Amino acid sequence: MSLLQTASLTLKIGEKTILKDIDFAVAKGEIVGLMGPNGAGKTTLLKALAGLSRHDVSKIFFDGKDMAAMPRQALAQKLAYLPQGHDVHWSMSVENLVMLGRLPHLKPWQRPTKKDWHIVRQVLEKCDAWQFAQRSIQALSGGERARVLLARALAVQPQILLADEPLAGLDPGHQLEIMGYLQQQAKDGLAVVIVIHDLNLARRFCHRVLFLGQQKILHQGAVEEVMVADKIARCFSVRVVTGVLQQVPVVIPVESLRNR
Repeated sequence: MSLLQTASLTLKIGEKTILKDIDFAVAKGEIVGLMGPNGAGKTTLLKALAGLSRHDVSKIFFDGKDMAAMPRQALAQKLAYLPQGHDVHWSMSVENLVMLGRLPHLKPWQRPTKKDWHIVRQVLEKCDAWQFAQRSIQALSGGERARVLLARALAVQPQILLADEPLAGLDPGHQLEIMGYLQQQAKDGLAVVIVIHDLNLARRFCHRVLFLGQQKILHQGAVEEVMVADKIARCFSVRVVTGVLQQVPVVIPVESLRNR
């Protein structure tokens, strides 16, 4: 059964239609990649799935229930949203920042428990950021902040994580580590919807992908069925070579097709 799904979702910004007739679903234990060229509506769709934007002619369902009718705290305990960008506009320690992810599970004015602090340390360690725990978030680099903010989202211990380009600013090693960690979390039942631009990482770690473009879904399905040369060319206007290297699937962009 799908954990989160849409039915003929239409999204607008002002009078401009960004996406229309979007039918999408993600189940427990899946990593679904949202992909497409710049301006295709990936962030707009992710915000809608998080309940952060108004939508027309459709509904979004969480675990079979109309998400708009769910109590906000109950939803906040089950769904974590990691927005694009690594800006933090206040000065506080990394440990306290990640603790904000536990707020949906606390009563008003309740102090965090030992369990909450244990969860904070656990996710910081998994994101290779525990060494920053007592430092100010303002003192970290962009890539270090990215790992801390991902840890804050995971501190919720959600059923589903909606992540908008969480790998931006990370070096290749940390990109692989974070995707490997999300893969392990998915094996434990976490549903992940991730906006991702790296064709290789999407092909290697996602179970399914959704290609957006021209205000609609161009292709969606199992990663090995969608991330093929002709469909990638239609979505991104780029010619690619696909193959397997040391048992790892690879996708190599070799030529832009935009001016042809």
